[in-house]
Amino acid sequence: MQLKRFSTDFVVYLKGHHEHPSFIFSQFFPARIYVWTSQESIPDLPRFFSSMSSVTITTQDVAETLGAVQIGVLFSTFLFGILFMQWVAYFTSKFNDGWTIRGLVYWIMILDITHVAISWEYLWMYTVANFGNPATLYAAHWQYDSGPIFIVLTAAPTQFFLISRTRKMLGRQHPYLANGVFVFACLLGTVQVLMGLYMSGSLLALDASGTATTEGYLKFVPISVAWESVAIATDMTVMISLVATLMYRRTGFKQTDWMLYNLILVAIECALPVTIFTIGHITGVVASPTTAMHQLFAWSQARLYSNTLFLNLNERSKLRRGQDGTSHGSMNVKEVNFLSAMERTGAGRNMSRPQVHIDVTREEHYVMESMSNKGNDNDDFKPAAPV
Repeated sequence: MQLKRFSTDFVVYLKGHHEHPSFIFSQFFPARIYVWTSQESIPDLPRFFSSMSSVTITTQDVAETLGAVQIGVLFSTFLFGILFMQWVAYFTSKFNDGWTIRGLVYWIMILDITHVAISWEYLWMYTVANFGNPATLYAAHWQYDSGPIFIVLTAAPTQFFLISRTRKMLGRQHPYLANGVFVFACLLGTVQVLMGLYMSGSLLALDASGTATTEGYLKFVPISVAWESVAIATDMTVMISLVATLMYRRTGFKQTDWMLYNLILVAIECALPVTIFTIGHITGVVASPTTAMHQLFAWSQARLYSNTLFLNLNERSKLRRGQDGTSHGSMNVKEVNFLSAMERTGAGRNMSRPQVHIDVTREEHYVMESMSNKGNDNDDFKPAAPV
């Protein structure tokens, strides 16, 4: 082993230990130790230490960049596992959906698989490929900068699908209102897509220069805030219109209202996490645009939109089980006999006394909403003929 000293730093050349050095330096205060396994690979020492002194790494820098990336990617992967179970539930339920719905399902699946694979490669780049390279923490990377593309291409189809259901349920009685809400939501969704694609395209163009750093994110803060604000407005329009329509369609029959309340609960449960994560993304971008704090939320946004779609599709299985458990949604009022106590006790002695029998039998079936694009979808929650 040869040892060269430069100021308070030590350069160690491990001769004969090219693959597995037999010892590890853990601490050597106040010196820093740099290890090379080849004498030819030792750089010009003054230039090397001069470049190292220009890059100052703190624990906070690592936490705000690498730590935030790890948490964001791991949580996105956790949501991907939940989403995978949603896929299994959808395909095993054997819904009779048309090709429009099936095409949407396959489209969302392809986007999710691709985006999660990119996030894993992103984490590998930080922790393995560029391990020990401090400049990586401050560089802009295409893996994250392509994220808005996957978010908007997942969010917009999901939003359009849900608002189309609202339009069909509300359109029979209030066609102008239904079409107005539909057009407004679609307009917001289109603006959201265009702004997201523009932002991602601009970031990727910046990455193409090869010298982009996180300082370049500063000029994209306004467009990022505007894009996410439009996304929140679209989500709120879709959720409020859907919940209001379902509340309006209440019938007073227990089974039908149970179905409606379940759909309302799903709509709120899906919209709330998406909105919280979008607000978190905006907060991170505004508060610390040059760090990765906003990536705590950004990697999971697309998964949450996908989960919204599949929760609404798979909710049909729960509604069907609920119907089967209550005689297929039938509401029956069977025979009601009004007999006084005297008549009941004296029935055996005086069989000729008149008895009043009120027999009321009413059976009404409510058809569960079909989310398939087959047939006539305008018959949502349409009551069948009384029996």
